[in-house]
Amino acid sequence: MTPLTSARRTWYVPAVLVAALAVFMTAPAYASAPGHGKPPREPAVQVSIGSPELGIATGQCAGAPITVRLTNPGEQAVYADATLSAPDDLVLQRTMISTYLPAGYTAQVSVPVMAPLETEPGTYPVEVSAGRSTATASIAVTATAPDPSGNLARSASKVSASSVHSGYPLCGAVDGDTDSEHWGTTGWNDGNSTIWPDWFELQWNQPQTVGRVTLHTLNSTRYPVARYGLKDWDVQTLLDGQWKTIASVRGNSQGVVDTTFEPVRTNALRVLLLAGNGANDYSRIVELQAFAS
Repeated sequence: MTPLTSARRTWYVPAVLVAALAVFMTAPAYASAPGHGKPPREPAVQVSIGSPELGIATGQCAGAPITVRLTNPGEQAVYADATLSAPDDLVLQRTMISTYLPAGYTAQVSVPVMAPLETEPGTYPVEVSAGRSTATASIAVTATAPDPSGNLARSASKVSASSVHSGYPLCGAVDGDTDSEHWGTTGWNDGNSTIWPDWFELQWNQPQTVGRVTLHTLNSTRYPVARYGLKDWDVQTLLDGQWKTIASVRGNSQGVVDTTFEPVRTNALRVLLLAGNGANDYSRIVELQAFAS
């Protein structure tokens, strides 16, 4: 026993404990240095792009996606954020990706890229970064040629609708595919069953002369027009800031309907959809076409 004396009494401490205290008090200073003894940092998230070169044409519906890959090379799960940036000549559907990455996992996220009609042909970068990791996609843009059939819908600068059903995007109604048998891979469907009216709209940067509209509604072996097609609609053009009805269709039972009218000069055209042939129905357009005559 080792005596430790205070002002009033003597304490006896086991020799083993004294030795331990001595080691602790004489330990080198680096033992308490910042970061000493901490577990090593997890490796940073790595970002890459599936196909770093992509070719697209100008126009809202002529774009294509890049595939962003986020990889967690560490041994612990992490939450990862990545940012995307591009010149003003391009439009990205999203500029942020946030995802959970288990250890060793790679997430793949598709990000559509579009070039407005006025974009000059050329090559533009899309940059993706996650922390210190970066990757760049090279986007080659070409000008969209006029549709050989004269279909003005294919050169619309903007396509919009009252709503969109998942899996049936806007561009499905202006992609050039008029075959109802391809429903599910082409065509537009609104997102609100039984709620009328709906509308589908085309806009152009410069005024166009329009004298005929062809609407292909759903009419396939599996989905006949008598149950799944559109029944009533109006064709409207934007004149002096107001929508004007220039033609109407009522009681339709055909899959393809040509509507002709006195040619008008306009920047925008829409079909105002009023009713379908089925109860609790949706608006379904396989293809919408517009011509000068």
